[in-house]
Amino acid sequence: MKELQNSLHLTYLFISHDLAIIDHISDHIGVMYLGRLCEVAPKRALFSNPQHPYTRLLFDTIPDLSLQKRGRQPMEGEVPNPINPPPGCAFHPRCPKAHERCRAEAPVLVKSDDSYVACHRAK
Repeated sequence: MKELQNSLHLTYLFISHDLAIIDHISDHIGVMYLGRLCEVAPKRALFSNPQHPYTRLLFDTIPDLSLQKRGRQPMEGEVPNPINPPPGCAFHPRCPKAHERCRAEAPVLVKSDDSYVACHRAK
């Protein structure tokens, strides 16, 4: 796929839950939670400095083969019902940074460093 992409100048929409494959295939990445984009960034920016709390959670779930504690925080709360998502930010029931605005108003993608992030607490 990479050879074809390079030789034919192709663009792929590649959907996966496997971060290793995403790292290999992608140049730009969109992270979704309950069907909503929460972060869009070039691969290097996303992997080196994830901005959205859900994106950070995804990276914290990668097994730590070096067995060195990375200060991971366990995620609290239950995954909301995708058929009837909560109002506001869909991630707010599990987000350690959630506040009242998150419960009432869905965030929109805004520029933050090299990323676009849908979070009221983004830089």
